[in-house]
Amino acid sequence: MSIDQDLRAVAVEKNRANSDLQAIHSDGSGHYYWVERDAGFSSQDQTDLVQFLLSINDDPAVTIGD
Repeated sequence: MSIDQDLRAVAVEKNRANSDLQAIHSDGSGHYYWVERDAGFSSQDQTDLVQFLLSINDDPAVTIGD
């Protein structure tokens, strides 16, 4: 996962060179929202976001509406 434009550019370039990813039209370019210093976010903000995203449970014991 990349939340920085510069890191994303490197990943997209490598993904576009991968024939398997080309076959499924996936290059990782995704979105245009960035959590980086130029957008006003700190390194701690980036770390906090990554930790939050990694904590998401795809099979929660309690769901909204229970």
